Amino acid sequence: MAIYLNNNVGVKLATAAAPTVPSIDISAFVTNAVINQIVDELEVTAMGDSAHKFVKGLESGTLVVSLLNDTATSNVLQTLNAAFGTTVAVKMVQAKVPAVSATNPLYTFDILVNNLTPINGAVGDIGSQELSFTLNSAVTVATTGTF
Repeated sequence: MAIYLNNNVGVKLATAAAPTVPSIDISAFVTNAVINQIVDELEVTAMGDSAHKFVKGLESGTLVVSLLNDTATSNVLQTLNAAFGTTVAVKMVQAKVPAVSATNPLYTFDILVNNLTPINGAVGDIGSQELSFTLNSAVTVATTGTF
């Protein structure tokens, strides 16, 4: 059984200026990340079948990510504020080291930056946000490439 410590997930976002090229590495600000992949079920049951039958339909999904807020140039808040209301590309790996491989695949997809929580917390809290983005493309999984 391959068990791993989930503390080195890599996350890169594109900028609003270059929405198709993930270039801002926000991994150091991510405290939790979840990709949810979902496909529609299309029923293809025919006369004479003894059970329902389904095939894959369109794919959808979400990226749920918890982030530590950072206002510095090219970090979390500036990147997300600039991308708000647009679609940007995302690259993710389970572990930034070692390289992309069969056991450390590269996930790429687009998200619609449709919600932000730039100010969140009480006195003495760390500024953070937990966001759920709608995937705006299918998830591509590759065993080669670069993060």
